[in-house]
Amino acid sequence: MEFLQGFKEIMEVSGHLALATSKDNKPNVRVMSHFYDQDKGIVYISTFKQSAKTAEFAANSSVAFTTIPDESSRLVRVTDATVQKSEHTVYDLKDGFTKNNPSFEYTLKEAGHMFEVYEIHFKEAIVTLGHLKMEKITL
Repeated sequence: MEFLQGFKEIMEVSGHLALATSKDNKPNVRVMSHFYDQDKGIVYISTFKQSAKTAEFAANSSVAFTTIPDESSRLVRVTDATVQKSEHTVYDLKDGFTKNNPSFEYTLKEAGHMFEVYEIHFKEAIVTLGHLKMEKITL
């Protein structure tokens, strides 16, 4: 229960993650704004339409990510996830995107029409709560 609670807490406050994609067997990692919908168990990310990463998503929907740890070194890492285009818009999910990243509101005002939303789906996560204190959980 401790690691599941830690997962929920970390995902609730984390505003950025490092997302790993792969195209033609070449890895690529990007830091992205995101938010986690606890009720649906989905991580949402936004990106510019027709960006290089959307081509990578189309070529290979398998992704991995890690939250960016704060000074506590607590983080969530997912090694087996899939990404798919969402039916939601950034405007639909504005509250989620701006909760932990308030500067995203300015981005929405200036360029929101240029974004599309993707969903990351996964069933397991590795939760790190401290030095040598980690465990894989099933959601």
